[in-house]
Amino acid sequence: MGEKFIGYVKTGASVLLFVIACGGAWKIYDSFSSISKRSKNQDYDYEQVYKVSVGKYEPNLSQEVSQALEDRKKRSRRGANSARFQGLSLAPDLGTQRLILRSIEEKDTEDFIETLSDYETVYMLTFMPWPFERNRIMDYLENLSWGMARGNAIYWAVALPGKDQFIGVIGLTLEHEHDRAELHFWLSKKYRGKGYMTEAAKRVIHYVFTELGVNRLDVNHLNINHASQRVIAKCGFRLECEKEAFAKKNGKYEDMRFYRILRREYVQAQ
Repeated sequence: MGEKFIGYVKTGASVLLFVIACGGAWKIYDSFSSISKRSKNQDYDYEQVYKVSVGKYEPNLSQEVSQALEDRKKRSRRGANSARFQGLSLAPDLGTQRLILRSIEEKDTEDFIETLSDYETVYMLTFMPWPFERNRIMDYLENLSWGMARGNAIYWAVALPGKDQFIGVIGLTLEHEHDRAELHFWLSKKYRGKGYMTEAAKRVIHYVFTELGVNRLDVNHLNINHASQRVIAKCGFRLECEKEAFAKKNGKYEDMRFYRILRREYVQAQ
């Protein structure tokens, strides 16, 4: 009788421990589930955004933009840049509803320097060191010019019509061997939050797939760069991967996200 009682006690204790363990496991699962839900709520549903964003593209140029583009056709580009920056003049003029995408010109230099004198802007750009001093900026422009002259890049100034106000840059680096391109962009801090860069990026994406013959367009951003993340999501890029500690900025390792659009996907959407 005593042995049976001890056996029952052992069995009951085992069951109790099992229930406690299950309860603990459920709490752990529920905790992770809550974190996952919060993470999803704080992030984009990229598949859904892709379905919404990638559709037939129509620039719908405003009258002001159309007039500005016509005026640029009548103007010679020869005097816009000196020999050092002549390659920058090769970018074709493009228009959106509110913006002109035109060649970067030496008259933009001061606005260029002012924008890249902002720590937050430069920190978010993986390829730019801080401080990004005037001489470095001029060397950077010269490198852009050299890349464009060799056909390895296309960069545009993003400008407002009327006063032709420079507000940022958008561009492509090209890998002709693989029919691949990578999108880059940055915008002056005082012009953010108005949808300008999304508008510019959609125009360049259309140009990439309808006129350049590119098969794959890539883009990436630091995980902490939520402004670029929003632009990328609205343009319909698909998230491919996230890489931990991929970039080193001012002694700190930052995670990055990588995205793409394929030509067949874009063409089908048109």
